[in-house]
This record gives sequence, C-alpha cells and structure tokens, in this order.
Amino acid sequence: MDVDEEDKAPKKKPAKAKAPAKRTNTTAAKKVEKPKAAPAKVEEGEEESKPKPNWAAAKAAKMAGPSNPGSKPVPESAAPDCLAGLSFVFTGELSAFSRDEAIDIAKRFSGRVVGQPSSRTDFVVLGKDAGPSKLAAIKKHNLKTLSEDEFLELIATRKGPGTLSEKDKKKKEKEEKAIRDSAKEMEAREKAVKASGSKVIQGAKVVDPKTKLWTERYAPQALKEICGNKGQVEKLQQWLSDWSGSLKANFKKPGKNGMNSFRGVMITGPPGIGKTTSAHMCAKLAGFTPIELNASDARSKKLVESSTNIQNTSLDGWMGGGERTNAAGIAITDRTCLIMDEVDGMSAGDRGGVGALAALIRKTKVPIICIANDRSAPKMKPLVNGTFSLPFRKPDASQIRSRIMTIAYKENMQIPANVIDELITGVGSDIRQVLNMLSTWRLHNDTMNFEEGKMLAKANEKYAVMTPFNIVQKILGPYMFSATSRDTLNDKIELYFHDYSFVPLFIQENYLKTNPSRVRDLQGPRQALKQLKLMEKAAESISDSDLVDSLIHGPEQHWSLMPTHAVLSTVRPSSFLYGPGSGYGGPNAMSFPQWLGQNSKQNKLSRALGDVQIRMRLKVSGDKSEIRLSYLPAMFPLIVKPLMDEGSSAVDNVIESMDDYYVSREDWDTIVELGIGDQKDDVVLKKIATATKTALTKKYNSREHPIPFHKAQDLGKAPKKLAGGPAPDLEEAFDADDAVDDAEDDKKGDDPDDIKNDKLIQEATGKKKATAAKGKGTAKGKK
Repeated sequence: MDVDEEDKAPKKKPAKAKAPAKRTNTTAAKKVEKPKAAPAKVEEGEEESKPKPNWAAAKAAKMAGPSNPGSKPVPESAAPDCLAGLSFVFTGELSAFSRDEAIDIAKRFSGRVVGQPSSRTDFVVLGKDAGPSKLAAIKKHNLKTLSEDEFLELIATRKGPGTLSEKDKKKKEKEEKAIRDSAKEMEAREKAVKASGSKVIQGAKVVDPKTKLWTERYAPQALKEICGNKGQVEKLQQWLSDWSGSLKANFKKPGKNGMNSFRGVMITGPPGIGKTTSAHMCAKLAGFTPIELNASDARSKKLVESSTNIQNTSLDGWMGGGERTNAAGIAITDRTCLIMDEVDGMSAGDRGGVGALAALIRKTKVPIICIANDRSAPKMKPLVNGTFSLPFRKPDASQIRSRIMTIAYKENMQIPANVIDELITGVGSDIRQVLNMLSTWRLHNDTMNFEEGKMLAKANEKYAVMTPFNIVQKILGPYMFSATSRDTLNDKIELYFHDYSFVPLFIQENYLKTNPSRVRDLQGPRQALKQLKLMEKAAESISDSDLVDSLIHGPEQHWSLMPTHAVLSTVRPSSFLYGPGSGYGGPNAMSFPQWLGQNSKQNKLSRALGDVQIRMRLKVSGDKSEIRLSYLPAMFPLIVKPLMDEGSSAVDNVIESMDDYYVSREDWDTIVELGIGDQKDDVVLKKIATATKTALTKKYNSREHPIPFHKAQDLGKAPKKLAGGPAPDLEEAFDADDAVDDAEDDKKGDDPDDIKNDKLIQEATGKKKATAAKGKGTAKGKK
C-alpha cells in the first residue's frame, strides 16, 4: 500500500512538481513516519507494522529498463566536460533512460557516479520507486535532488567544471604531477637500457624498447607500479623473505600471516590483473632467481619429478661475457624460486603433472609459486591442501587509471580520465587488454572521446560462458520477461545455446519452483487457478519440445530445428512461470536435474531385467514387459515375502523356488529393486534382517544350481571374432568402373594347362613326402 500511495501522491499535488528536492524529502519523511501511524498492528506481527521493501520488485524494475525508452533525447552539452567536478547518485526507475544509460551519460560529460549518497554527493537523480535507504540518506545529509528532466537541463546549461575549491585544485595538480614524474621515470629507464646495450642479453644485441609489445614494454619494474592487491603482494614478499628461517624450522612456525608453514603458494584470480608480474617482482626483490614454467612448457610427471628445469643456466651469459644467467636473462644465484604459471591449464600432454607437483611441494627446498585462474577446478584438488591460498581480485578503475594515463601521456595520447575508466570497466579490469587496445589505437589516432572508447571496449568485450545454473536463474527470474524488458527473442535463445544439452533439463527440473509474476496481482482461488493454467501451458510446451528433440537426435537429424527446440524447451515455459525464485528471495532452491540419475538407473535395471527374462524363459513365456508386469509380482510371495515373515528358516524354500525358475542371487536383488508400492526395495529391505540376507547368500553360494545355458566365457573360451577387420576408409574406396589388375593371375600365370594352377590338385607337404619316402625304404628292405 505504501508504494501505491507514493505513486498517487504526485498526481494529487501537481503544483509541487517544480520543487523536486522538497518533494523528495517529504516522500522520505512519509516512508519513515508511516509505520508509526498504526501502532495497534505491532502486536499482530512486525511485518504489518514495519513493511519490508520488496527488493526483488525493485531489482526487477531496475533491470527491466525505462517505461518509455527513447522518449527524451540527450541535449547538446554546453561544454564537453560540463559535469566535471560533480558527483551523482542514481536511484529509482527513470522513464526515458535505463540505469546504465543514465550512468553512461553522466560519465560521458566527465561526471562522477557513486553507488551510495553521502555528504560529499552533489546531486541525487531520483526516479520512480526510489530505494528507502537512499531516501533516508538524502534526508540525513540534506542533499540536492534532480528529476530526469532537471538532470538533462543541467547538461545543456552548465558551462565547464566551474571554479574548483583550493583542495580540489591541489589534488588535481598532484595527480598531474605524479603522471608526469612517472612518465619521465619510464623514459629515463628506457634510455638507460638502451645505453647499456652490451649488458642486454637478447642474442647479444641491443633491443629497442619501442619494438616491444606494450604489455612487455610497460610491465611493472617496481612494486609501487603494480595496480591493486597491495596487501596480497606484501604477504607474498614477506613469505619469500622468511623462506630461509622457515626452512631451518622445518616449516613448523606459521609466522605472522600463517604462511610460513607452507612450502608453496597458490595465487588465483582472473587473467590480466598482475599475478605473474607480482610473483616475478617479489622473487627478484627477495634475492631469488625466478624460473617460470607455463602452458608452453612440457610439465609432465617425469619432468616435474626430475626438476631439471629449476637449476638450468643459459649459455647466453657466457657468450655475452657477463655473469651466469638463465634463459630469461636473470642472474643465477644459489637461491631459486619456481613459478608454475597456468597450473589449471595442464592438459593431456602434462599427464600426472599436477599430482607430481603436489608431491614436489611437500618435500621441496625452494619456494614454489603456483598461479591459476580458478582454484575450485577439480584438477586443482591435489594442490589445494598443500599450498597457501592467495586470491587476487580485479582492481578498481581508480587503481588502474593513473598507470594507464601515465602510459598515454608518455605516448603523447590525449585521452580523458572518463574514457580510461570506460575502457577499464569494459574489459573487466584486464590491464593487458587495455594496453593492447591502446597500442592498436595509437597506430592511427592519438585522441579518443567517450563514444570511441565505449565502442572500442565493446569490440574487445570478453565473452563469458554461463553455467546452466546461472542461465536458468536468469531466464526464470523476474527480469527477462517483464513488461519493460529490452531482451529480444534472440537474446533469450542465445542462453539456450550456451549449453543446449543441459539447459532444457534444468528448465524441466526447476520451472515449477518459482513464484510466477503473472499471478502476483491475484489472490485466493483465482490465483491458484491462474497458476495451474500457466503450469499446463509450460508442461505442454516442454512436451512439444520432446517431439522436436526426437526429430533432431533421431535417424533423420534435423539440426535446423534447434532454434525451435530452444523456444519450446526453454523460452516459452519460462515466459509463463517467470518470477522470484532461487536467488531472488524465493523459497525453493534450484536443483540439479534428477532425470540424469533416473535415466542411468532405468538403463541399469533394463539390462538386469533382460538377464532375468533370458533365464526364466525356459519356464515362462513372455517378453521383458510381461515379465516385469505379470511374473515378478507373482514371484514376490515365493522368494521375498517368506524372508520378511519367517526369517532365516525360510531360506531353503526360497532357494528351491529360485532354482525352479533359474533365478540367481543377483536376479533376486534385481527383483527386489524393481518392486513398487508395498514391495519397494526401501520398504522390503528394512523388514529383512541382515542375518537373513547373509544366510541366503551363504547357502546359495554353497549349493549347486541348475544352469539354463552356458556362456563361452564361463567355459574358459573366448568368443570367436567375426572375420572382416576394420571398415575401409571411404576416401580410399575405388570406383567399380576403375580398371584393377588381378594380382593373383599375375602370380600364377596365364597358362590354363598348367596343373599347378588347378585348385583341385594339391601338392603334398614336406611332412607327407618324408613319410612316403620312409615307407618306400622299409618296403625295399623287406624284399
């Protein structure tokens, strides 16, 4: 009722539309004071006296988008940075722009957008159904509020950033000075490397830094240049510094962070955030020689166990006349650190490498740093318990901005800070990706505006594959099919193609676990009837999808029907029953498809039933279904019921009944498992004592039983293989019209009178000739 009254309030008093700030404060006051208006209801329940906000509905309104998209154009700004120096908070649903669009508009004109209002917030842009916590913060800090129209008017009328305060001026000057100093430091470093060309070991030639990739050229050379994760980097550096003491103490002293009891560290996090760089930097500063093995190296069990790569040196150092170095040009010391990069990417070529690495970590005397993207991967289990977890997180745009702007300043590129933020946000804080984009852009342009930065980030956006759980949670949620949703039919079908074999099964398992949004406005029997109708339509759509699936995976294989199957199995059922569920405050949790387990069980029981039918067919007549429906229920009182009622005393009679129908001990288990109702295996096995089942097994194994037939394997004979060999390759098959020489005629000759070519006349073998000669000799001796 509170939301409805707030929606009606502005309509009753249109004269106050010119003072949005006062109206907002009044609304906030109403929201705070309204629960106090009904003290009598406090005893009945807290929910009635203080209604909780519907977060699912608020999030649905936010995700659904504006009610009238495109109805208000963005005006021409009075200056490119007209919102510079202002901070904004957006709350509620705007009529012409979605939340993301409004934030982009503010950032395009150099405005700063924050999530929560505070005393430093300049304006709060209010929409419909604003959040109660933000309304309370507006009243607490007495903040200025703007409507959607007033926000657009501010863009059109404000000229430039205006006059900055003394504090803001000093802050801006300090940031600009830091950027210039960092750029000068980079330039001096490159000149120093170029000047000391004889010491650069790359084929004994001077390497021009300008020829390197930006990701290598501008790689951090000091810990202060690493963006984000400062605390984790300090922990890693401290662990390496304490390595000698930990080794002497046999790793029994945990140390300050609990890391010194581990011989290895596992660094995990998304790509491009500085994991490998941090490991190399910390190893160098601690006096270790980092040796890196990544996915391009062979890391099999044998190579990891031998550890031949740890102490390897390179001839480059000797050839260059310098000190000993490894292949990367790092000076070899008596302290070595092994860095195993991309350990979660060990493939079939690295068979046994993960287990061997885990065993090596348990006994190593050199520090080992493992780097991976996903610590929870199944193949990582051997390494999880033996290493200290050091998770790295994506740095914020503010942590990366200064570094990127320094590089842009050094390369004489004019890119505003808001464009840098857009690039960083667009690629998920992947620093390598940002540098690659800028290096490519620098080939043709040295400036970039906000629209160009947004398009560049969109073109390099990372494609993330969603799991079936995320897909079902999204498509069955209250946002995708709401009235103001901007998701097209192709967007919904695209979710199906993320995993077209599992998504339909997840939908079929979970489509009844939501609270349908279509029945939210109904109550009582009308709501239940409407929900049943929606369930019927969804079930019919899933049934139709099974018919389409039989055409796709059947003998005809109509793969062109995949989009149709996507609509019938996933999109259409979700359109009927979408609403709050798992992840959106619903009572029912999402579950894994039980069909997979039941299908596997059905196949197993079908094979077992086939074996029972084959043995019993000497006494009965019927196929598998008749055995299952007619004979097995009739046999239950003969071979199962006596064990339940009489116990071990009925074992002899049960075995005799089993022998009459050639039923084996394994077949008895199958008959019990196939029972339903009162004969279900869970019920039956509870009523049969363990001693009774043991007596049945012992007596059955100690006796001889009639055998309906013998298998070749039972008699110790291997089944005879059919002649023929492998099927010929179709590409090597010859045409019937091709002329083929008869090799057999060439060998035997073409003379038809030669008796050697006659198959009916065979020449005696050597053994027969010897026997015949011996017989002739004996006959002559007798004469």
